[in-house]
Amino acid sequence: MKTQLKTLFFICSLLITFIGQAQTEPSRVSFTIKNPSLKNRLIGFSSYNTQLQKITGGYGYGLNALASHAVNLPSPVYVYQEKNGKKELFCVVTQKDDGKVFFINQNYEITREQYLDFARAEMTQKNNEKEKDENSIESIAKKMGIKLVGVKIKGASWFPSMAHVRYELPWGNDKQIGFSTSLGKAKGKYVFLPLGTKIYQCSDKYWDRSVKFTEKLLLTIEGSKDDYTVSLQ
Repeated sequence: MKTQLKTLFFICSLLITFIGQAQTEPSRVSFTIKNPSLKNRLIGFSSYNTQLQKITGGYGYGLNALASHAVNLPSPVYVYQEKNGKKELFCVVTQKDDGKVFFINQNYEITREQYLDFARAEMTQKNNEKEKDENSIESIAKKMGIKLVGVKIKGASWFPSMAHVRYELPWGNDKQIGFSTSLGKAKGKYVFLPLGTKIYQCSDKYWDRSVKFTEKLLLTIEGSKDDYTVSLQ
């Protein structure tokens, strides 16, 4: 009897977990966009959760003449073409359209509510980009009146290898600011950083709290020069 109860409890736990995941993970839709014309087209895809007022995915794509592109994104997906710097909504793909093919030279019915949702999605995207820009290193330095200095960071050898570089900015102790990329003596990375910034070379993924890493100070940016070059060790 105890064994049966344990089994029943285990099955219920799995069912609750599955239902919870189904409720939190947005359903996705797969479809194909085709360009039957002889002109290249710039198209974009934007997934927007109308209930949460949140962008859930999206990207832009250059669709060549007579080409097709397969898409898999959270539903619904707002598909638009970019013309003269403006986004023109082309179609809205919902869960019922899974597996369908859409041609960019055809017209598809779009409801008033879908047009409004797309407008809200665009506004959300612009606000997110504005907030990101306001919180950027350049924007904060400008507000605080701190000069930005150019720094070129090079790798330790001629053969590029993965490098982890962390910044310690003069206005905070956020240890997750920096970059990880492949660097070599001939393949460097140029960045603009504020005066007083300390640049560290890390042995591993500094942004992952579960990873233990060591680091060494490469450079403290001072006001004596406008451009610095530093090499990893």
